[in-house]
Parts: sequence; structure tokens; C-alpha cells
Amino acid sequence: MPSQIRTNATILAHHLYDFAECEHRIALDVSLERSRRTPPDEAMELLFEKGRQFERQIVEPLGYPTVELREGDWEAAHAQTIELMRAGVPGIDQGVLIDGGRLARPDLLERVPGASTLGEHYYQPGDVKSARTARSDAALQVGFAALLLEKVQGRRPESGFLILGDGRREEIDLEAIRYTIDDAVARAERIVGGEEETRPFYSVSCARCRWRGECVPRLQEERDLSFVHGLTRSRNRVLRRHGVCTIDELATADVARLVEAGVPGDGLERAQAQARALVAGKASRVNAVKLPRGARRECYLRIEVNPLDDDQAMLLAWGEGAGGTIVDAQARVLSSAGERSGAWSELIGFLEATERREEPIYAFGSSTTRALEAMADVEGLPTSRAGDALGRIVDLAPWVRRAGVFPVFHYRFDEVAAVAVGSVRPSPASPDDAAFVLHAALGGADDASVRERLVAMGLDAVRSLFAIRMWLGRSS
Repeated sequence: MPSQIRTNATILAHHLYDFAECEHRIALDVSLERSRRTPPDEAMELLFEKGRQFERQIVEPLGYPTVELREGDWEAAHAQTIELMRAGVPGIDQGVLIDGGRLARPDLLERVPGASTLGEHYYQPGDVKSARTARSDAALQVGFAALLLEKVQGRRPESGFLILGDGRREEIDLEAIRYTIDDAVARAERIVGGEEETRPFYSVSCARCRWRGECVPRLQEERDLSFVHGLTRSRNRVLRRHGVCTIDELATADVARLVEAGVPGDGLERAQAQARALVAGKASRVNAVKLPRGARRECYLRIEVNPLDDDQAMLLAWGEGAGGTIVDAQARVLSSAGERSGAWSELIGFLEATERREEPIYAFGSSTTRALEAMADVEGLPTSRAGDALGRIVDLAPWVRRAGVFPVFHYRFDEVAAVAVGSVRPSPASPDDAAFVLHAALGGADDASVRERLVAMGLDAVRSLFAIRMWLGRSS
């Protein structure tokens, strides 16, 4: 949305999106100059562009009239939207809705039968999202558009929709979340008006937030409590009220006295252990675990997937653990159907070899299982064989959380791997998308170099899986 908006709108649809992720973003949007925002990095630019392309692929074939925005004149675009709605067109692309200080621009407005001030029809809002699953932030945006539609057509739509990255259309029961939407809008307006105070809070969303350059350094300097994995905003507020505001203060706090003072005790000891790990900079063991072991060998598998499509593999890497080391490590870059088919054949041959057929397959995170299942389906692997391979997968991620406490922020693979191999840990605001950025550069002048770097990344991932497995083994 352009920085100069010729309207008195103060609450925009993206504020509802931001509200679901971080209330503090709204306050920063209205109090700081846009020039202070962190520019989008290469991965974000790619994601934005892919999102725009996907939206056009979905919307343009519908043939709906597009509402043009000329020179930032939102009121004129709003008037054009109303004119189209009164004319009863089947749908509207990029309609603009304004109600006082509120403005929304849903991707789609679609006509449905039913009485309204427009006649025997009204419109319901929808958005196109490249993600493959519906999220609460997207639902709030659609609900906000529905709220604004009530002023235009005298009827608030009971439902809206999302068109997701796999082309699936998901209906949203807006009536069921009506009070959630209204509360979010009211709170966003209070934040914009300075009536409700917010403060930064570190979360997984920070890595992609345009205000991370403002918030994260401040939180690091203060050694803010929100860096402790597992602490919710509400628990954070409670601890702060009792004088525990930093990682160090939680690490040395008297947990029993905090509980006596009214701090909920559930998970508090674990949070303190997490704080102590961050202070010490090293992992500690909490519980002994007994992982499934191979009789002679163990397989290791890492599949890097496209963040826009959790089922689409970009990089396959595998190896075998034997004699306390990794052997036969392989990595294959996937940029075409032919490459995917060839790499799949190699991988299945490796996993189904006689000497490995019954051995566990160690992975990290559920995305590997989903990607493996999707590849089996695409390549036509019989259900029984696919089930055998999937049944052998041992996801190390929950075992890490069960066995110990790591000095990490989100327990992502790259963070846990760095601790396990003793390398430099990623910074709090670093996104985990290096493979995606490299993969997007395939086909360019540096194709050979890009492929070489991706292969190296895959081999490193296999070695990291082995290191994580060895750490867990030492805790048994």
C-alpha cells in the first residue's frame, strides 16, 4: 500500500494481519517513519513476487472487473467498488472498502444470493494466499473486509473464503469468529489512538518483520525475557509484574517463591532451565531417552522444502551412520521433474537396500515426512512400500525437546544443529531460508556454483543430523 493515502483511514486490513502476529507492529506503524523499517531481504522479495504471481494466476482467469487505484485516490476506488456492487457484477478484483477511519482491499469480492440493500444479492470477501494452510491472521483480514461491507450493503456477510496455495478454496465461518474480529478491530483502534500500550515481544515472526531492526536489538540489549522459548505473552506479563524481566533474572529466580506469589507453576521450571541454557550458552540434559536403534546401520534423511509448498522438495540429502561416523552421504538438487524422479529413485534404492531395509531413518521436523509422502505419491510408489519407508522415520525434533534444553530460540533445525556440531548459532532474527534463496537462483549465470553450494548445504545437514543423534545417544 502506498505511503501516501488520500483518505482519513487509520485502521487498514494489514493491521488486523499484524495484530494476530504482534500487536506492537501496529504501534510502530503509526509512530515511526517508514524509512526506519528494515528493507525486505532477497527471500522476502521472492516470497512477495511468488505471492503476487500466484494471486494473478488465480484471479485473472475469473474475469472479474478490477478496481483501479489511481494516484492513491482511495475514495475514488471505493466509489468504483460500490458502483460495481450495485450493478451486480459476479465478482470484483481488488475492491476497496472504506468506512470512516477503516480501509480494506480484499483480493476478491464475490456475489452471492440473499437480500441486502443492493437487492437480492450481496457480496462476501475472500483473499488469495500462497500458503497451503489457513491462518488466523488471514481470517482476521477477511473478517475485517466483511465488517466494512456491512456499511455498503446493509448486511454483514456470515462467511468469507480463502484460496490457498494448492488451489483449494476454504470457507471461513465469519459469524463464529465475529466477536474475535470485533475485539481485534477495537483493540487495533485503541493502539493506533495511543489508548493501549504495547511492547516488543520476541517470537518466530520477528525474522520476517519489517520492524525487526528497531525491536530485536533493543530486546537483545535488555536480555528480554521473551527470548526464553516457550514463554507466552501472558506468562511474560505475569513474570514482569513479579520483577522477573530478563533472561538472567529468570535463571536465578526462586521458582518456589514465584509460585507462592501467584505465578502459574506449570512449565516454570522448564522455562528456568531454558533461561539457564541461554546464560551458559550450552545444552544441558533433562531426561534420559531411548531412541530406536539400528541393528547395524542407521539412515539419515534431510529434505529441504519450498516455503510456499511444504510438499515440494528442493533438495534431497541422505547418508548412513556406521562405525561412529557418516558414510555414503549424498545430496541431490531438485529443480525439474526429471531431477526429482532421478533423485527419488536413488533415495529409494538407498533406503530399500537389503542391509538397510529394517533400519530407522532419522530426520528432523515433520516437513521431511510430508515431503517424502508427497514424492512417493507423485512417483507412484506402491502404498505398502511407501508405508514401510514412512514407518521407519524417527523425527529427532521431539526427542531433542524431551532429552534436554538447548541455548536456542525456536528449536529450529539450524539452531539445534549448530549447538550439536559446536558451530556459531544463528542470531535471533535470522530466517531459516538459505536453501530457498539459493534454489531460486538456479538457471542463472552462476548455476554451477549455486548447485555446488546447495549440495554442500545438504551434506552439512546430514552431518548435523548425525551430530544431533549422537548427542541424544549420549543422554541415554
